[in-house]
Amino acid sequence: MEKSKILVDSCVWIALYDKNDRQHKRAVELFEKIKKDQIQVIVHFLVLVEVLSVLKYKKFDLTILKKIRRQIFETPSIEVFNKGGVDLSPKGWRRFEEKNKLGVVDAVLIDYCFRNKVGLVSFDEEMQTIYKKFLNKRGY
Repeated sequence: MEKSKILVDSCVWIALYDKNDRQHKRAVELFEKIKKDQIQVIVHFLVLVEVLSVLKYKKFDLTILKKIRRQIFETPSIEVFNKGGVDLSPKGWRRFEEKNKLGVVDAVLIDYCFRNKVGLVSFDEEMQTIYKKFLNKRGY
């Protein structure tokens, strides 16, 4: 049986590492379930950039940021998608252009999930709603 794969959005990672984040407990519980269920986690390079940037702006210690970066790159159950550029299909571009509350990074992540048959986990309700809507329509 093939292992399930999910892409975890930056807001979930930030909540996991920031104990003051209102979603921290939820993120910890989610990652415990991911580990228990042996789910393969995808970290898109744009997510990694967002996570490290936001945590740095929040004045996280640089040694912690380095630890996070190493943890992401050295954990066998985490796969880093390390392709640069904004890679959007025509449907992805239309989705970005038509949805007011969907940023280009979110559109890239949703598009990546559809094209690679990967689940999406985000605490961003708007992003999850758009993802589920298109998943239900089988837009890909």
